[in-house]
Amino acid sequence: MTVEPCADTVDQLILDNLDHADLPEAAKDLVIAAVLGEEDLADALGGGVPRRPVATASGADTPEPIGTYLASIEVTGFRGIGPTATLNLVPAPGLTIVTGRNGSGKSSFAEAAEFALTGQNKRWAGRSAVWQEGWRNLHATESPRLRVRLGVEGHRNGADVECHWAPGAALDDRTSFLQISGERRQSVADLGWEQPLELYRPFLSYSELGGLLSGRPSEMHDSLHRILGLDRLVEIETLLKTARRETDARRKLAANQLPELRAALASHLDPRARQAEQALGRQTVDLDELAALATADEPGVDTATVPLRQLDVLDLPRRDALLREVERLQGALQQIDDLAGTPVEQARALATLLGDALRHHLSHPGQPCPVCGGRTLDEAWAEQAQAQLHQLTQRAERLDEAHRIERESRRALRSLLPTLPPVLTLDLGADGVDTSDARVAWQHWDDLIGSPDPHKIAATASATFDALVVALQPVQAAARQALERRRAAWQPLADRIRTWIHTERSSRQAARSFVALRTSIKWLQEVGGKIRNDKLAPVAAEATEIWNTLRQESNVDLGVIQLAGTGTSRRVDLQVEVDGVPGSALGVMSQGELHSLVLALFLPRAMMPDSPFRFLVIDDPVQSMDPTKVYGLAKVLHQVAQHRQVIVFTHDDRLPAAVRHLQLDARVRIVSRLAHSQVTVTGDKHGDPARRYLDDAMAVVRDEGMADDVRRPVVCNLIRDAIEYACHERIRTRDFRAGRAVAETEAAIGDAHGLRPTLALALLSDHRRTGNELTEPLRRLDPTAPRVVTSVNRGAHGGNAGDLAGLVSDARTMVGRLSQP
Repeated sequence: MTVEPCADTVDQLILDNLDHADLPEAAKDLVIAAVLGEEDLADALGGGVPRRPVATASGADTPEPIGTYLASIEVTGFRGIGPTATLNLVPAPGLTIVTGRNGSGKSSFAEAAEFALTGQNKRWAGRSAVWQEGWRNLHATESPRLRVRLGVEGHRNGADVECHWAPGAALDDRTSFLQISGERRQSVADLGWEQPLELYRPFLSYSELGGLLSGRPSEMHDSLHRILGLDRLVEIETLLKTARRETDARRKLAANQLPELRAALASHLDPRARQAEQALGRQTVDLDELAALATADEPGVDTATVPLRQLDVLDLPRRDALLREVERLQGALQQIDDLAGTPVEQARALATLLGDALRHHLSHPGQPCPVCGGRTLDEAWAEQAQAQLHQLTQRAERLDEAHRIERESRRALRSLLPTLPPVLTLDLGADGVDTSDARVAWQHWDDLIGSPDPHKIAATASATFDALVVALQPVQAAARQALERRRAAWQPLADRIRTWIHTERSSRQAARSFVALRTSIKWLQEVGGKIRNDKLAPVAAEATEIWNTLRQESNVDLGVIQLAGTGTSRRVDLQVEVDGVPGSALGVMSQGELHSLVLALFLPRAMMPDSPFRFLVIDDPVQSMDPTKVYGLAKVLHQVAQHRQVIVFTHDDRLPAAVRHLQLDARVRIVSRLAHSQVTVTGDKHGDPARRYLDDAMAVVRDEGMADDVRRPVVCNLIRDAIEYACHERIRTRDFRAGRAVAETEAAIGDAHGLRPTLALALLSDHRRTGNELTEPLRRLDPTAPRVVTSVNRGAHGGNAGDLAGLVSDARTMVGRLSQP
């Protein structure tokens, strides 16, 4: 009876289902990101596209964990055991029943093994302090000590786990260590069993049988969840739910902050605040428009700030440029003054007349003046006239040039500064700007430039300009200060607007992500339910099979077993039918039936291939069971023992009796308690299959009503079964102590067909050495052994076997010696 786990990982199953899911891409991306991990999910929520995980091969071979069996449990001064007592076990698959009356100390062995390996005992959990305070045996003369010898596959001679207590030490104040043969002491934690003990705990007591069903519904759910590797589903769903919760808060954040922002805008005088209010009042806020308002250096249209801006940019010419024009004007005026009082106009007319006379001379040389008829216009006259003409022309040209420069200079001075700017006529006192001095200074400039007296302009222009500069500087400084005050007043609000814009963008992204998260979570929960129950199906099938064996005349049929609910409502749904009528297990089943049901759920869990524990320790499972269910329990335990070492502690003789009646292979150990907590462990010949075979053989020998030809093969086959069983036990114990894998040992036993090959494997470690070389090892085992083997083989096939009673007696001696180490 084995449980095959689902080979596919939860991650791969999720991704496989996602390939065929009718989901928006955004929701698919979030599921993939959650599978990858927290960082990838955060990146996907920020707009990133997650990478698709590389698919792993479905059902890829994974090595089985190293198997561990119990070889012995040695107890000193613990619970019901005083002086040292040892329960020896065969570290191999098989059923061992440890029986004894109540108070014999048998359960102390189970509790000791559990405590040594796990550091706790479920039977004591939640009990009163008396249970834990009474752990020391009152009759012990030595300090308490526990020693559990383990058979570990691959490790010769196995390993020991020991616990020691100093005198007076508390239960938890112990020294524990792991000792592997030939190696230094290690911590028990080095076994690496912390998680396996939680997932595949191989110990089950009677109190736990009731507690698993009477405890919180979530406990059994979580136990199965962990075993099946379904915690990964919870982990992924939790990531998505956490992201949804955070995203939900983020998508509401901007709207929650909006009333405060609107109140701040309403109380602000800046016109940009009015524009921002209008932008926020629209059904869909244009964030780019709002950002432009927050980052603008000045409002778009503001009658209050326009004059301040105009004053700020009001620019006067450079003083050196103005001085150059003043100097040009002064130079021109000086030239004009120098030529003042000279017959410039007469000179210009005379020059014209002389010009005409010279032209006449050129055409009528040597003739008298045609105007006055006087002097003859000869060459001497011409030369004298030409000189006089040049002088008169230069004087006229200098005067003209001076007037031109005077006119240009006045125009240039006028163009350097415009007329009085209108902004200087405004009352800007509210902003702390007094323009009166600057207005007067500018008006003086305008009046000066408009004066008809160029000499006045030339004389006072520079001083008037300097006065204007001096008057304008404080005005512009005051304007800039007013603008800075307005900017400083707006800046904090602009910062708040920018912060809100960032929050709103995040909220809009969160709103989109929230929808995708909600969709992905809903899908994951639906698919998760399917994955859970698909994973549970093999365990549920095994549990149903076990229940059908255990039920034995019960009218309760076990139906569907499902993992249901989420959060605090998670549970295992156990549906049953009573005579065909559906019902709930807890409501309709008797106490014995409920205990059987818990066993049906516990055994598949403990037999998972990933468990390193090849043993199961079950304490008192028979209580509350009616006689028919005890037979069912015996069958189930026998089936489990084909692959696991099953150790059952019971005070109820019904289980050993059922094993005997059903003729099931089992080892029976009897625990007895003498005076002063002295505990002994003995074998039960009725529980030893080899002895039972021999007892049955002797019973057949004594059956006078049986024909000899029938009696002989029956007796010889029973003797052969006894010898082979003893050989198998010897082989398993020897191989395990040598560190050989159990699977190899069982394969070797399977290859040894027949009595001589089995003896060769037991005595010579090679089933093929069945010839003469086997005789001497048989003789060393017992002088009668060669004859016993020959007679048994002959008689099993109908031949003469000699004295059957003597043969059984010699075989008993031979089996006893085979059973010795």
